[in-house]
Amino acid sequence: MGDTTVENDGYLKFGDNVSVPLESVLAVTPSALLSYSSETLHVPSLVVTPIEGPLTGEDIQKYLLPGLPTHLDPSRSRITVVNSSTAGAHRGQEVYAKMLQPLLEALNIAHEYILTSSPSTISEFAASLSVTESALPHTVILVSGDTSIHELVNSLTPISSTETITLALIPAGSGNALMTSLSLGTITAAVFALVHGTPHPLNPFYVTFPEDSNEVIPPTIHDPNGKTVALETPDLLSGPRKIFALVVASWGIHAALVGDSDSPEYRKLGNDRFKKAAAENLARNVAWHGPVRYTSAVSGREEVVEGPHSYLLMTSLSSLEPGFKIAPTAEPLSGKLEMVHLPFLSGEEIMRLLMLAYQNGKHVHEKEVLYEEVEEVHVAVHEEEERMRRWCVDGRIIIVPNGATVAVHKGVENIRGWNMQVVV
Repeated sequence: MGDTTVENDGYLKFGDNVSVPLESVLAVTPSALLSYSSETLHVPSLVVTPIEGPLTGEDIQKYLLPGLPTHLDPSRSRITVVNSSTAGAHRGQEVYAKMLQPLLEALNIAHEYILTSSPSTISEFAASLSVTESALPHTVILVSGDTSIHELVNSLTPISSTETITLALIPAGSGNALMTSLSLGTITAAVFALVHGTPHPLNPFYVTFPEDSNEVIPPTIHDPNGKTVALETPDLLSGPRKIFALVVASWGIHAALVGDSDSPEYRKLGNDRFKKAAAENLARNVAWHGPVRYTSAVSGREEVVEGPHSYLLMTSLSSLEPGFKIAPTAEPLSGKLEMVHLPFLSGEEIMRLLMLAYQNGKHVHEKEVLYEEVEEVHVAVHEEEERMRRWCVDGRIIIVPNGATVAVHKGVENIRGWNMQVVV
């Protein structure tokens, strides 16, 4: 077979008669061309084509894979693929069968494969991760949505030393806010990053709740009524409960609509379930009460917004879903925290402002919107009604006592002793 070259018209040519569009190329190893098929709009298949001869052409450098990166080298990392079977449209198994498994086999990457079988599979896996002097660092390839990432991060067992976990994310959820904000919201983009990317600190922000807070376990097919339980985290048995967040912490209408939409009936609607729940909450036209104190990252001064409030949201990401740019200046993985606040407004005005987020984040330029980078936010919740005391953290719903203070802090590298990195 002849030389492999890059043609001027955007094709990689190898042999005598074969050309592959560069947009379909995943990697070129010394012995094979790895590319994506176009047989399906949802999950492409990996195509492995043996090649011989020297590789030439400047543009080919982007695709060359002369050796395995550390996070994919079985001699330097313990590699586990965790597939969330219920994420999004339930395509995770197809992603593994058509793309990941053939890729790992083609590159001779030994790995363990875990397909979730219960709501606790990922939490149990994270809690089982151990540190020994002879063991290799962990690489976890997670085929999931944002919820599973949150579960893994918040289920890590505290350790006294400092160890690193490398996370490679393949978006298979409904919103995929983290990967969308990283411009890696498609399967092909994420797999390309898996092979060619480098690890960067995840830097999640965190929220602290009083110890007498409760968590809502949403209804499921097996438990149609759902339940409310005491909030538990891997922290000490007494004192504030700390939850690390990858996407969002909110109070007000955002937390209300997420809480209301988390049922089997609503989930069948995909992301549209949020729009339906939002419409219902906007029609209620209620206000949330309690002072919001925040420290500006720009001035360093503490500011207070007394309220009443309609919408309070903190995030380190620009987009909560494709097209919805709630924090347009956010810098994912930077550890910076953005706050978006709306005072008490009519349902129509709230909808008008939030719809501007779909126009490249134009809402932040409206006079009613307070948008600022913050170091931390402290909220005293003054509400008698339980549904008004709900907080949302990456989709989890936490109910705090009346008069409780919830604190949201900017990103940190260390998660109970673990340094979490993500490949981008």
